[in-house]
Amino acid sequence: MKKCPECGNPSYDGAPVCGNCGYTFPKPKVKVSKEDTIFEDRPIINKSGNEQSTLDIIKENKLAIGAILLITLLVIGVIIVTGPNNTTQTKTDSLNKYSDAGFSFSYPSSWNETTGYDELHEGAVFFEDSNGTVIEYYNVSSEFSSIYQVNNERVSAALADGDNINTILPTQIDSKNASDIIIESTGGNFTRYVSIISDGNLFVYKIKANSMDGIKTTEIDSVLQSTRIG
Repeated sequence: MKKCPECGNPSYDGAPVCGNCGYTFPKPKVKVSKEDTIFEDRPIINKSGNEQSTLDIIKENKLAIGAILLITLLVIGVIIVTGPNNTTQTKTDSLNKYSDAGFSFSYPSSWNETTGYDELHEGAVFFEDSNGTVIEYYNVSSEFSSIYQVNNERVSAALADGDNINTILPTQIDSKNASDIIIESTGGNFTRYVSIISDGNLFVYKIKANSMDGIKTTEIDSVLQSTRIG
Protein backbone atom coordinates (compact mmCIF):
# COMPACT_ATOMS: atom_id res chain seq x y z
CA MET A 1 0.00 0.00 0.00
CA LYS A 2 1.05 3.57 -0.63
CA LYS A 3 -0.21 6.90 0.72
CA CYS A 4 -1.27 9.91 -1.29
CA PRO A 5 1.22 12.76 -0.69
CA GLU A 6 -1.66 15.26 -0.95
CA CYS A 7 -4.35 13.89 1.33
CA GLY A 8 -2.65 10.92 3.01
CA ASN A 9 -5.34 8.52 1.78
CA PRO A 10 -3.98 4.96 1.43
CA SER A 11 -4.08 3.44 -2.10
CA TYR A 12 -2.91 0.12 -3.59
CA ASP A 13 0.55 0.11 -5.13
CA GLY A 14 -0.57 -0.01 -8.77
CA ALA A 15 -3.23 2.74 -8.50
CA PRO A 16 -2.65 5.50 -11.09
CA VAL A 17 -4.57 8.17 -9.12
CA CYS A 18 -5.68 8.77 -5.52
CA GLY A 19 -9.22 7.54 -4.98
CA ASN A 20 -9.89 10.34 -2.47
CA CYS A 21 -8.48 13.54 -3.99
CA GLY A 22 -7.65 12.51 -7.56
CA TYR A 23 -3.90 13.11 -7.25
CA THR A 24 -2.00 11.48 -10.13
CA PHE A 25 0.73 9.22 -8.86
CA PRO A 26 4.04 9.39 -10.81
CA LYS A 27 4.75 6.36 -13.04
CA PRO A 28 7.20 3.89 -11.51
CA LYS A 29 10.60 3.63 -13.21
CA VAL A 30 11.31 0.29 -14.91
CA LYS A 31 14.79 -1.00 -14.35
CA VAL A 32 16.31 -3.02 -17.20
CA SER A 33 18.74 -5.55 -15.96
CA LYS A 34 22.03 -6.05 -17.73
CA GLU A 35 20.94 -9.51 -18.79
CA ASP A 36 17.84 -8.13 -20.55
CA THR A 37 19.47 -5.40 -22.62
CA ILE A 38 18.80 -5.70 -26.33
CA PHE A 39 22.35 -4.69 -27.10
CA GLU A 40 23.95 -7.54 -25.23
CA ASP A 41 24.65 -9.82 -28.27
CA ARG A 42 25.39 -7.12 -30.83
CA PRO A 43 29.04 -7.34 -31.98
CA ILE A 44 31.12 -4.28 -31.43
CA ILE A 45 32.92 -3.10 -34.53
CA ASN A 46 36.02 -1.10 -33.95
CA LYS A 47 37.22 0.98 -36.90
CA SER A 48 40.87 1.61 -36.75
CA GLY A 49 40.86 3.75 -39.91
CA ASN A 50 43.35 1.44 -41.67
CA GLU A 51 40.83 -0.77 -43.56
CA GLN A 52 40.81 -0.55 -47.41
CA SER A 53 37.69 0.70 -49.13
CA THR A 54 36.00 -1.38 -51.85
CA LEU A 55 37.15 1.15 -54.45
CA ASP A 56 40.77 0.79 -53.32
CA ILE A 57 40.56 -3.03 -53.60
CA ILE A 58 39.15 -2.79 -57.15
CA LYS A 59 41.90 -0.37 -58.18
CA GLU A 60 44.64 -2.63 -56.83
CA ASN A 61 43.21 -5.71 -58.62
CA LYS A 62 42.12 -4.10 -61.90
CA LEU A 63 44.80 -6.04 -63.85
CA ALA A 64 43.48 -9.40 -62.63
CA ILE A 65 39.87 -8.38 -63.29
CA GLY A 66 40.78 -7.27 -66.83
CA ALA A 67 42.47 -10.62 -67.51
CA ILE A 68 39.36 -12.51 -66.35
CA LEU A 69 37.13 -10.43 -68.63
CA LEU A 70 39.47 -10.99 -71.59
CA ILE A 71 39.49 -14.78 -71.06
CA THR A 72 35.68 -14.81 -70.81
CA LEU A 73 35.32 -12.91 -74.12
CA LEU A 74 37.77 -15.27 -75.83
CA VAL A 75 35.80 -18.33 -74.65
CA ILE A 76 32.52 -16.83 -75.92
CA GLY A 77 34.16 -16.06 -79.28
CA VAL A 78 35.39 -19.64 -79.66
CA ILE A 79 31.90 -21.01 -78.94
CA ILE A 80 30.33 -18.70 -81.53
CA VAL A 81 32.91 -19.53 -84.20
CA THR A 82 32.97 -23.30 -83.71
CA GLY A 83 29.21 -23.75 -83.26
CA PRO A 84 28.10 -23.42 -86.92
CA ASN A 85 31.07 -25.49 -88.12
CA ASN A 86 30.01 -28.39 -85.94
CA THR A 87 26.48 -28.19 -87.32
CA THR A 88 27.71 -28.15 -90.93
CA GLN A 89 29.94 -31.13 -90.30
CA THR A 90 27.04 -33.11 -88.85
CA LYS A 91 24.90 -32.40 -91.93
CA THR A 92 27.74 -33.43 -94.26
CA ASP A 93 28.35 -36.66 -92.37
CA SER A 94 24.66 -37.63 -92.75
CA LEU A 95 24.82 -37.69 -96.58
CA ASN A 96 25.77 -40.46 -98.99
CA LYS A 97 26.91 -39.84 -102.54
CA TYR A 98 25.87 -41.60 -105.75
CA SER A 99 28.20 -41.22 -108.71
CA ASP A 100 28.11 -42.70 -112.22
CA ALA A 101 29.88 -41.62 -115.42
CA GLY A 102 30.30 -37.96 -114.58
CA PHE A 103 26.89 -37.67 -112.91
CA SER A 104 26.52 -37.45 -109.12
CA PHE A 105 24.17 -36.41 -106.36
CA SER A 106 24.09 -36.55 -102.57
CA TYR A 107 21.25 -38.16 -100.66
CA PRO A 108 20.44 -38.67 -96.94
CA SER A 109 21.82 -41.75 -95.23
CA SER A 110 18.25 -42.51 -94.14
CA TRP A 111 17.42 -43.35 -97.78
CA ASN A 112 17.73 -46.98 -98.82
CA GLU A 113 18.93 -48.12 -102.22
CA THR A 114 16.23 -50.58 -103.17
CA THR A 115 15.34 -53.04 -105.90
CA GLY A 116 13.15 -51.76 -108.70
CA TYR A 117 12.39 -52.44 -112.33
CA ASP A 118 11.87 -50.16 -115.29
CA GLU A 119 11.38 -52.13 -118.51
CA LEU A 120 12.35 -49.13 -120.64
CA HIS A 121 15.49 -48.28 -118.66
CA GLU A 122 17.33 -51.38 -117.48
CA GLY A 123 20.17 -49.44 -115.88
CA ALA A 124 17.91 -47.42 -113.57
CA VAL A 125 18.70 -47.23 -109.85
CA PHE A 126 16.06 -46.90 -107.15
CA PHE A 127 15.98 -45.28 -103.72
CA GLU A 128 13.30 -45.16 -101.03
CA ASP A 129 13.16 -42.20 -98.66
CA SER A 130 12.03 -42.16 -95.04
CA ASN A 131 8.40 -41.53 -96.14
CA GLY A 132 8.31 -44.55 -98.46
CA THR A 133 8.52 -42.47 -101.63
CA VAL A 134 10.43 -44.18 -104.46
CA ILE A 135 13.00 -42.10 -106.34
CA GLU A 136 14.26 -43.60 -109.63
CA TYR A 137 17.24 -42.28 -111.55
CA TYR A 138 18.31 -43.19 -115.09
CA ASN A 139 20.16 -41.65 -118.04
CA VAL A 140 19.95 -42.34 -121.78
CA SER A 141 21.38 -40.99 -124.97
CA SER A 142 18.93 -38.51 -126.44
CA GLU A 143 18.22 -37.12 -129.88
CA PHE A 144 16.42 -34.15 -128.34
CA SER A 145 18.26 -30.85 -128.64
CA SER A 146 16.21 -28.92 -126.05
CA ILE A 147 14.35 -29.55 -122.83
CA TYR A 148 11.16 -28.29 -124.50
CA GLN A 149 11.18 -31.24 -126.89
CA VAL A 150 11.49 -33.55 -123.89
CA ASN A 151 8.51 -31.85 -122.26
CA ASN A 152 6.35 -32.17 -125.38
CA GLU A 153 7.11 -35.88 -125.61
CA ARG A 154 6.35 -36.40 -121.92
CA VAL A 155 3.06 -34.49 -122.03
CA SER A 156 1.90 -36.26 -125.23
CA ALA A 157 2.55 -39.69 -123.67
CA ALA A 158 0.67 -38.74 -120.48
CA LEU A 159 -2.37 -37.43 -122.32
CA ALA A 160 -2.44 -40.55 -124.49
CA ASP A 161 -2.70 -42.64 -121.30
CA GLY A 162 -5.53 -40.44 -119.99
CA ASP A 163 -3.43 -38.88 -117.24
CA ASN A 164 -3.62 -35.26 -116.08
CA ILE A 165 -0.77 -32.75 -116.32
CA ASN A 166 -0.52 -31.08 -112.93
CA THR A 167 2.61 -28.94 -113.27
CA ILE A 168 5.15 -28.02 -115.95
CA LEU A 169 7.97 -25.95 -114.49
CA PRO A 170 11.18 -24.92 -116.29
CA THR A 171 14.17 -24.81 -113.95
CA GLN A 172 17.95 -25.15 -113.79
CA ILE A 173 20.09 -27.81 -112.14
CA ASP A 174 23.87 -27.42 -112.00
CA SER A 175 23.53 -24.42 -114.38
CA LYS A 176 21.86 -26.58 -117.02
CA ASN A 177 18.33 -26.31 -118.41
CA ALA A 178 15.90 -28.71 -116.80
CA SER A 179 12.17 -29.31 -116.48
CA ASP A 180 9.98 -30.35 -113.56
CA ILE A 181 6.74 -32.06 -114.63
CA ILE A 182 4.13 -33.56 -112.29
CA ILE A 183 1.56 -35.97 -113.72
CA GLU A 184 -1.51 -37.30 -111.90
CA SER A 185 -2.63 -40.72 -113.09
CA THR A 186 -6.25 -41.80 -113.41
CA GLY A 187 -5.74 -43.90 -110.28
CA GLY A 188 -4.83 -40.87 -108.21
CA ASN A 189 -1.08 -41.51 -107.98
CA PHE A 190 1.51 -38.82 -108.70
CA THR A 191 4.68 -39.06 -110.78
CA ARG A 192 7.26 -36.29 -110.90
CA TYR A 193 9.79 -36.17 -113.74
CA VAL A 194 12.84 -33.94 -113.34
CA SER A 195 14.79 -34.03 -116.62
CA ILE A 196 18.16 -32.52 -117.55
CA ILE A 197 19.80 -32.42 -121.01
CA SER A 198 23.59 -32.18 -121.33
CA ASP A 199 25.86 -33.08 -124.27
CA GLY A 200 23.38 -35.40 -125.98
CA ASN A 201 22.42 -37.20 -122.76
CA LEU A 202 19.12 -37.10 -120.93
CA PHE A 203 19.28 -37.47 -117.13
CA VAL A 204 15.98 -38.17 -115.39
CA TYR A 205 14.70 -38.38 -111.83
CA LYS A 206 11.36 -40.19 -111.69
CA ILE A 207 9.62 -39.79 -108.32
CA LYS A 208 6.41 -41.68 -107.51
CA ALA A 209 4.05 -41.39 -104.52
CA ASN A 210 0.39 -41.54 -103.55
CA SER A 211 0.19 -37.82 -102.84
CA MET A 212 1.63 -34.48 -103.90
CA ASP A 213 3.24 -34.13 -100.47
CA GLY A 214 5.19 -37.33 -101.08
CA ILE A 215 6.94 -36.10 -104.23
CA LYS A 216 7.42 -32.44 -103.24
CA THR A 217 9.53 -32.49 -100.08
CA THR A 218 12.41 -30.29 -98.99
CA GLU A 219 14.55 -33.40 -98.68
CA ILE A 220 13.93 -34.48 -102.29
CA ASP A 221 14.46 -30.94 -103.62
CA SER A 222 17.81 -30.78 -101.76
CA VAL A 223 18.91 -33.99 -103.48
CA LEU A 224 17.94 -32.60 -106.89
CA GLN A 225 19.92 -29.40 -106.29
CA SER A 226 22.98 -31.40 -105.22
CA THR A 227 23.22 -32.85 -108.75
CA ARG A 228 26.55 -32.36 -110.51
CA ILE A 229 27.14 -33.17 -114.20
CA GLY A 230 30.49 -33.43 -115.93
